Amino acid sequence: MQRTICLSVLLLAAAAGSAAAQQDTIPARPDTTAAAVDSAAADSAAIVRELQGQAPGAAEGADAVAQQGGGPAGPAQRLLPDISVVGDFVGDLSPDGSTQEGGERASIREIEIAAQAAVDPYFRGDVFLGISDLEGISIEQAYLTTTSLPYGLEARLGRFLMPFGKLNTTHRHDLHTIEYPWVIQRFLSPDGIKGTGIYGSKVFAPFGFYQELQVTAVDRLGETPDDLVPDVATNQRLSGLGYSARLRNYVDLSQSTNFELSFSAMTGKVAQPVSAPVVTEANAIGQRQTTVGADLTYRWRPLQQGLYRSLIVQAEVMRQMNADPGSTVTLADGTTATYLGPRRDFTGAYGFARWQLTQRTFLGARYDWVQDPLNDGDALNAVSGVLEFFPSEFSKLAASYERYMPGGGLDAVNRILLQATFALGPHKPHPF
Repeated sequence: MQRTICLSVLLLAAAAGSAAAQQDTIPARPDTTAAAVDSAAADSAAIVRELQGQAPGAAEGADAVAQQGGGPAGPAQRLLPDISVVGDFVGDLSPDGSTQEGGERASIREIEIAAQAAVDPYFRGDVFLGISDLEGISIEQAYLTTTSLPYGLEARLGRFLMPFGKLNTTHRHDLHTIEYPWVIQRFLSPDGIKGTGIYGSKVFAPFGFYQELQVTAVDRLGETPDDLVPDVATNQRLSGLGYSARLRNYVDLSQSTNFELSFSAMTGKVAQPVSAPVVTEANAIGQRQTTVGADLTYRWRPLQQGLYRSLIVQAEVMRQMNADPGSTVTLADGTTATYLGPRRDFTGAYGFARWQLTQRTFLGARYDWVQDPLNDGDALNAVSGVLEFFPSEFSKLAASYERYMPGGGLDAVNRILLQATFALGPHKPHPF
């Protein structure tokens, strides 16, 4: 009897254990919605990672680190854009007073904030915001760049630095000098010329060397001064928009030397001042302005001493052609006004050379000559020298001396400028 009871107890225990094991092996019902979301996010992250050239292992490593730290991890982190900040500080030690636009002896000329990333398999996005004491917050650049057009074509939509001449597409803090050459300041603007519209480029090599054609169509050429009110908007007709084209030619002479020869043209209507004898709201009229230019850059960097020795020689010439409407013009409302804008053409040029002294030190010199539109075409001459020191690739210190002769019987001005710049984050290099 006791044996029968013990056997029954053992059989019941075995049956209960078997049932529990079977229950444990039954798979839980998956959450199909969460799985689909994770899969879609992972696919998007993989596409963006591929466009940005990031290795999958790096992203997985970042996820592991985030998980160990207890923070959020996953594809959403990898979709964040590259954020960078550039600071540009300028000091003016000129003996006769500050020569800066705002009159400061020391100023934060600009803080540039950039956000850059692949948007999807078809576009890349770049946004540059500028913060300064004079202009506040402004949109320096903001554009989409295509990444999958056929035949090697590239297009941009938005606001960008117009591809006119050699230096206009380089931000001021990345120049080899503290300021743009005088011909750019007088013909374009003190901080270059930007446009909002469409940009297209095509790289080709029909003659065995690198060539690139860049064309743009923008809303207007430059910015209309706040104190000018045109009688008719300069962009009212399509012919009044701003158009530009640039042809770059790049040739390797040897393993250590190369040169680039480019030609540029730009045309559009700009607001020019007028003076009316009667009270009228308009004090400007749109007139066509065309600028053409050519630039040459020679580079030498020996293979064995490339870290310590290099030479860059640049020269650029521009000619600005203005329409001559006569001494009087008729505004849109029928009012006759005296034309106060330029009625002649102007020419300007500069030459620049920079020699590398050590691995981190460079010495440069520049000569400027321009028929100044702000001084009735009188010749402006300037001679300057600049010493640059790069503690690292993320910072730069520069000192410059310039003797500036405005012409027109005005006294020469001696300028002493100091500059310090720094970059935080993955700041992208500018065009070669």
